[in-house]
Amino acid sequence: MVRSIKKYIAVFTLLIIFALLVIQVRWIAHTVKFQEKVFQNTVTLALNQTIANLTENKRVCSMMKECIACDSVKLENQLTSAGVWEKIHEAVDSGLSAYDIGLKYELYIIKKGSDTLKTKEKEIRRGIYYSQCLQDMLQTSDYELVVRFPNRSKLFFAGAGQMFILSVVLILLIILSILFLLNLYQKELRLADNTKELINNISHEFKTPISSIGLAANMIRKDRYENNDKLREYATLIFKENKKLQHQVESLLHLAAIERNEFDYKKENTDIHLLIQEAVSAIEMFLWEKEGSVKTTFNATKSIIFADKLHVTNAIINLLSNAVKYSLGKPEISIRTKNSGQNIEIEVEDKGIGIPLKYQKFIFQKYYRVPTGDIHDIKGFGIGLSYVKKVVEAHEGEVKVESVFDEGSIFTVILPVNNG
Repeated sequence: MVRSIKKYIAVFTLLIIFALLVIQVRWIAHTVKFQEKVFQNTVTLALNQTIANLTENKRVCSMMKECIACDSVKLENQLTSAGVWEKIHEAVDSGLSAYDIGLKYELYIIKKGSDTLKTKEKEIRRGIYYSQCLQDMLQTSDYELVVRFPNRSKLFFAGAGQMFILSVVLILLIILSILFLLNLYQKELRLADNTKELINNISHEFKTPISSIGLAANMIRKDRYENNDKLREYATLIFKENKKLQHQVESLLHLAAIERNEFDYKKENTDIHLLIQEAVSAIEMFLWEKEGSVKTTFNATKSIIFADKLHVTNAIINLLSNAVKYSLGKPEISIRTKNSGQNIEIEVEDKGIGIPLKYQKFIFQKYYRVPTGDIHDIKGFGIGLSYVKKVVEAHEGEVKVESVFDEGSIFTVILPVNNG
């Protein structure tokens, strides 16, 4: 229930941030439109000031009237040849500078109803072109002074664009941070669940041998045996259960080392084939109890590695023990070696229950145990594969898994060979 509430809160938080992003975009768009209106009004005032300045210049007015009276299609050429065009430019420059508009512009004088004006009517209405009637100068409303700013958009987005990009980047960073925290939270939840299961497993794993040892010791203490055979049976039981306890204690020591990330590696040149044989010998009794078998195939011609014998052997033992443990019938295990470039690959294959694909990415995490459904007799702390990965990586190698549910698994350990 608590997890569901936290999940909903996280989703609600992401929705709020997304809404904030949408509001920010709309606000910046509104700012751009407002800037455009302000700019349009400012240009209109500047053009009014320009027309007023030109109207005061009687010489320019008379020269423009003469050019217009020629009734030529090439009005701009006439104005240029008469020297009026420069005066108009100077007046426009002065008017725009008075209102702090320093953008480059294009200047036109067009006649109403002409083809030139018709092509620009839509642009003028959209604010791309800015026009002002020349009636005060020419005593006719047939002509207009038109100004166009090619870089007009850059002015609007120079400030707002930077603000928009910065806002989007900051919001995206917040979203990524929340997603990272959610992912971290999910990992912590899994770790908490795995830790609880670990504690339960430790309780069960220790309870059985301790009870057995206590029962056998109590029988010996009370002389509840008739002959030496019974005494040997009790002693054998104590010995076996003590071995189990030693194994569990070693597992917990490995767990503590994993937690602290402290392993004392004593590396030396060694033949990996010899370590594999030692690992196979170490699980013989466990294998014999289940009537299983191990087949070794050593195809690697380069098998010398620079490694810690104890930890590498224990890593292989962990893989072999899992292969035996997760085989429902009589375990059939194959262990093969081969060279691949400057590496040696050790494959441990079983025909056990396999690992569903959705769990394979978690199996090397500490405390994690794959759910086994109705099978409840598979014991362990969930630290074996985590230990294997830690040891292999400490030897500059890697460990991989290929598994098909209900068909079996292949664990591959890749280690560099020592050519020296």
